[in-house]
Amino acid sequence: MAVAWLIWPLMLSLTALSANSLTEAESLLKFKESLTNTKSLDSWTLDSEPCGGTQRWFGLLCNKNSVSGLQIEQMGLTGNIDVAPLLDLPGLRTISIMNNSFSGKIPEFNRLTSLKSIYLSNNRFSGDIPSDYFARMRSLKKVWLSNNEFSGHIPLSLATTSPLMELHLENNQFSGIIPNFTQPGLADVNLSNNRLAGEIPPGLSRFNASNFAGNSDLCGAKLATTCTQPGISTAQISADGDTKDDYKSKYYIAFGILGLFFILIIFFLLFLKKRKGTLSTSEQDNTEDQQIQVTIEGPRTGGSRQGMPSSFRELRTDLVMVNKEKGVFDLEELLKSSAHALGAPDGHPTTSGGSVGSAYKAVIASGVKVVVKRVTVMNEVSIGVFAQEIKNLGSLRHKNILTPLAYHSRRDEKLLVFEFIPNLSLLHRLRRRGGGVIGGEDDSNLDWPSRLKIIQGIASGMCYLHRELPFLTLPHGNLKSSNVFLADDGEPLISEFGLQRLINPDAQSQSLAAYDSRDATVSPKSDVFSFGVVVLEILTGKSPPPDLAGGANLADWMDLIDPTVVTAARGDKVVWDEIENVLRISVRCIGEDPDRRPSMIEVVDELTMDDFVSIET
Repeated sequence: MAVAWLIWPLMLSLTALSANSLTEAESLLKFKESLTNTKSLDSWTLDSEPCGGTQRWFGLLCNKNSVSGLQIEQMGLTGNIDVAPLLDLPGLRTISIMNNSFSGKIPEFNRLTSLKSIYLSNNRFSGDIPSDYFARMRSLKKVWLSNNEFSGHIPLSLATTSPLMELHLENNQFSGIIPNFTQPGLADVNLSNNRLAGEIPPGLSRFNASNFAGNSDLCGAKLATTCTQPGISTAQISADGDTKDDYKSKYYIAFGILGLFFILIIFFLLFLKKRKGTLSTSEQDNTEDQQIQVTIEGPRTGGSRQGMPSSFRELRTDLVMVNKEKGVFDLEELLKSSAHALGAPDGHPTTSGGSVGSAYKAVIASGVKVVVKRVTVMNEVSIGVFAQEIKNLGSLRHKNILTPLAYHSRRDEKLLVFEFIPNLSLLHRLRRRGGGVIGGEDDSNLDWPSRLKIIQGIASGMCYLHRELPFLTLPHGNLKSSNVFLADDGEPLISEFGLQRLINPDAQSQSLAAYDSRDATVSPKSDVFSFGVVVLEILTGKSPPPDLAGGANLADWMDLIDPTVVTAARGDKVVWDEIENVLRISVRCIGEDPDRRPSMIEVVDELTMDDFVSIET
């Protein structure tokens, strides 16, 4: 009897817990009640399942019929987010509410201690974030808080979140000293355009100066401002983010400003000296044209016979470097380099010319090989707009995108300079089967693991572009197999992205949207359509049919899969399941209704089966 009385309270508590537990659908609908302007979430109804096979609720990521991610982006949502209902989603690992209109203090997402990714960028959140906010989020890998109005110190608990891989705090009002981030896996950091002060800590010294730009009181690492006194270490920052010795902080800042003043004087004197030297040689420049030595490769007939345009010789202004990872060079070095037009002696479209202009390969004296693109379809855009857009693109960093190295801009002449990738394009690797060696590798070796790696890499790069360029209607705009190159390690490199706002209106229909999705209104889902077509190319090894809008029966596509891929799957159920999964995703991507196509984040999630964060996005 005594044992029964001891067990009875436990039974009551378990019964109460069961009664208070909500289904995933009920939890999400309760969460929705805390939001306003929710028309985009009309698919959230109790007469369907959140992760139903045919009617998945819009804005959800699912894993094995359970909600794994909340991705409600660009919906104009507002309200006071109630996090409590989300506690009843045990599989929830990622939350993205980017590009909405939420405001006020940061919601209590830290109650969701199993989250791996949190994306709050491009809202109007404000105020301080408590120093211990992230302390219990032991699995957190990706934190995106950029383009808000957060203030106060960077939470110290972020620096102790051991698996952290990505941190974006740019364009806020964070102030004070930067904590010392020591996580070995931290690969992507942006703290630019805040009010941070003091020395960049050792744990972040490996990152480029651009990651800290717009913080006038920062010094050290790769910044132009040298610290005059030792920096304040993380150990000197108290739990609430304040420094223990405010007087010392002001002392260091004062000496930093004084040092900056002297540096400015030196730069001014150097500028005057350089300007004087430029003026003294201007007359010589006016009488001697700078020449490009043109050499033609390939047959004497066909598109590759043309060399660098003669108008290049008249260029006077310099190149502007936007990515210095391959070295620094100027226009004079480029004009003096040997070069040849990139053509297609085998009859295929040009490998690097694309649809935004003609392309030329040049070898700089330092040995760097580059591709110079003459983009005539952008001549109507102003020089200032062109410069700003290309600088933005040049600041992007991802292993699966090919960022521009430099640009030259005049009213009637605009050039883009990229790294030359010797392995040519994915288009050539898929078409020139059994016809020799490209990039030192027999094309017949494009086996299923290689193809899957390419597909996952393209998805990862596209996901990154969609997250970094949310202000563009078409974050890429021209994704096709000829605009994907293969690095030596087999990773794909996506090129010709983010150019939508620069192309002349009358040329956009020919230069953008590589494949005709027949969407009434172009959107990021048009990019998704193009991704689906590229995946089908990789699976079948053939050019896509002219009309793909609306997709096709899954079984029809199974009959078209490349024999190399089919051979790899023979007798291996795991491989066959991978192929079926990839094919199913691609068919969804080319669906006729853009709203029913997956987002790129969903694509990455489904390609990795268990958790999309295992791919670098």
